[in-house]
Amino acid sequence: MTTVTAPAGPADAVEQHLGDPYDTANPHGFGAILAAREAGRPQDGDLLPDALTEGAHLTPEAWLHALRALYRRSPRLGRTVRADLPDNEPHATALAVGACVGALDSALRVTVRHLRGRRLYGAPAIDIPHLREVLAGVHADLLLCDVLTGLAVRGEDALPGREGAHEQAVLGLVPRVLQGALDRLSVLMGSRFYIREGETAIFQLLLNEAQRELFAPARGPRPAPGILPFTELVTAPPVAALLDPELSAAAPGRILTTPARRAPQPSGAVQQRLYADLVRRYDGARTFDLAERRLPDRP
Repeated sequence: MTTVTAPAGPADAVEQHLGDPYDTANPHGFGAILAAREAGRPQDGDLLPDALTEGAHLTPEAWLHALRALYRRSPRLGRTVRADLPDNEPHATALAVGACVGALDSALRVTVRHLRGRRLYGAPAIDIPHLREVLAGVHADLLLCDVLTGLAVRGEDALPGREGAHEQAVLGLVPRVLQGALDRLSVLMGSRFYIREGETAIFQLLLNEAQRELFAPARGPRPAPGILPFTELVTAPPVAALLDPELSAAAPGRILTTPARRAPQPSGAVQQRLYADLVRRYDGARTFDLAERRLPDRP
């Protein structure tokens, strides 16, 4: 994979403005967000730093990463800000779908945090090989969705010779891949998925709000991804330049473009590569997308 030099300045400004989401004293943290939801009141304080309150000067890609910083905490927060963007933005739908990568980023991070702290059979749960395979698969799905939406937001067509194929991937495939990845993480969370207290309580909110965002009726019906030329898409030069096709092929979400019902999780050297990359980013407080932005989250 290739680390992307994205316009991270605005996103970094948002991250620093919102602070560590695990900090219980943070008015923009997970605890405060959950308390506001349960009380039925809006989130307190300004969601964006002053430098971003007038965003006309930002490129669509810069907005994508800034929104991901918000979606990492709550997709509903991102919706509030995105409502101020021009409705006629040609890549507005890709922007909304791509921003949900931020919600998956946090859900994956919460799951890793939970599995490291949970002990099964006398060892951390995260040491169980199958759980590592699932985590690696979610990481691959996240990277795939990041590449496809990032190119679309920049106005690049990965398959110009196949009219509408890239758009279909963004609107039809990516939402379902993100949803599937969140669902698999919810299984790893076990009973903690249902408990609305402690550090893992935010997981259910992230999943529910991301689902509503990805399949919002206002964005119309999602095209079926089954006829997509997946191999052709992920080996196309614009995609392959950003993400090794071997990693794209390991994404469990690829199964949605085939008649099969269940995708195998990554295995062997590819799984080890994906899992090692995931651990490196988690321990280094970096996002799981190609931008690898630094985060204020405590380990």
